[in-house]
Amino acid sequence: MIARKIKVIQVITRLIKGGAQKVCLDLVEGLPKDIYEVYLVSGNATGSEGSLWERAKGVKDIKIRLVPEMEREISPLHDIVALLKLYHHFKVIKPDIVHSHTSKAGFIACLAARMADVPVIIYSPHGHLFAPQAKIPSVSGSFWRLKLFYSLRKFASSLATKVIALNHADKDEQVKLGLAGEGKYEVVYNGVDIPDDGLLVNVSNQLRDDKPYPVLVTVGRLTPEKGQVYLLDAVKELKVDYPDIRLVIIGDGSLKRQLKRHTEILGIEGNVSFPGIQDEIGPYLKDSDIFVLPSLYEAFGIVLLEAMANMKPVVASRVNGIPEVVEEGVSGILVPPAKSTELAEAIKKLAFDNELAQRIGEEGYKRVKMLFTREKMIIKFDKLYQQLLENL
Repeated sequence: MIARKIKVIQVITRLIKGGAQKVCLDLVEGLPKDIYEVYLVSGNATGSEGSLWERAKGVKDIKIRLVPEMEREISPLHDIVALLKLYHHFKVIKPDIVHSHTSKAGFIACLAARMADVPVIIYSPHGHLFAPQAKIPSVSGSFWRLKLFYSLRKFASSLATKVIALNHADKDEQVKLGLAGEGKYEVVYNGVDIPDDGLLVNVSNQLRDDKPYPVLVTVGRLTPEKGQVYLLDAVKELKVDYPDIRLVIIGDGSLKRQLKRHTEILGIEGNVSFPGIQDEIGPYLKDSDIFVLPSLYEAFGIVLLEAMANMKPVVASRVNGIPEVVEEGVSGILVPPAKSTELAEAIKKLAFDNELAQRIGEEGYKRVKMLFTREKMIIKFDKLYQQLLENL
């Protein structure tokens, strides 16, 4: 065992507001500083999703290194410069562990870490790009681009000591795709903070007789794979029974204008609001009745955990890792993806049955507390780091 503090470097392409970035910063913040000397290396690009740089800069007792050339898009010149800069940082810092997050940073950081003889290399791709439903902008539309990403991803996995899967379905899918052998993977659930019980507002306090319509909320990038268009179609159907139904779509992205236009075509523009990116979604969850995640592809769905942690009943698509997060019929209702009528029926079921909505909200809270807390995630990584170092 190492007598000194363990040096660990967390590497990510960019600190936008996203699930992978939250996990990365949770580790930066939460790893015990009496055991670890923590570094954060990132590119400085942001995006329409918003930035987490202020949060990163506010973390005490960590060291930040910027690599501006580390970008999401492929750029041979910038990628080579980023690789050399990472290699330099790794040779100077001499980390015991490099933990890279997302596909681009994963490939460059894993290669640089192997070149620099880093003892333990962890790769967290946070899902993958290769599911038919993934439809990631600028990737999935090109066969050759997708083939290139697949080759780079497989190469990065071969360099890593361990590859992190978000759930067992995620791991099985990646093994089936041939990205790495089963023994290379470790399943670590994402986690969220649990609000104090006294701050929770149960759904029974929201679906009141003096407000005979449901308030729905969804959170995510406004991009094709998130499926918000099907939720809008569902709201159109629900408006027959609930003329004053409300839907709040939190987030930003390439489809924002199209989605707004779609509300006008459906005649529901007065029922739907787009508040954009929000630093805190807690107030929106508190004022809502039902959380909906209509994704066509979702590796895990941290926003589901946040809703469940706030005791909100959830309706979500039955895709990828979501059935491992939401126990169907117990802590949420799952529906097939891209099916607006089924989505509307599930929402109506909760809106009509207050006792069912309350029970599902309570069960969701219990499930997050049991399996998906931020503390449990950090403990699992801490144990994995130390175990891998001991096995060297």
